[in-house]
Amino acid sequence: MKGRLAIPTIALAATLAVPAIAQADTRISIMADACNGCHGTDAASPGSMPGFSNKKADAIKKALMEYKAGTKEATIMNRIVKAYSDADLAAMANYFAAKNAK
Repeated sequence: MKGRLAIPTIALAATLAVPAIAQADTRISIMADACNGCHGTDAASPGSMPGFSNKKADAIKKALMEYKAGTKEATIMNRIVKAYSDADLAAMANYFAAKNAK
């Protein structure tokens, strides 16, 4: 009897997880879109602000964490990143790196 319930239980759990994953992806996309104003769409900077279109996730995350810690000079980034959790910054770094890979 336990074996018969295992597959439906796993299927139900997977079905319930899909909306949560999609919601998390949408949330990260919305947060990352806020970067477009200064850093350009797809992080290819149109002006004096640095872009990160050719950077890997680790490099992007390192820079964001340095801004947050105040160890990297910035005009405004050190204030902006403080509004995000470390997990949010890591997720945005991964988001941009994934876009770079395309």
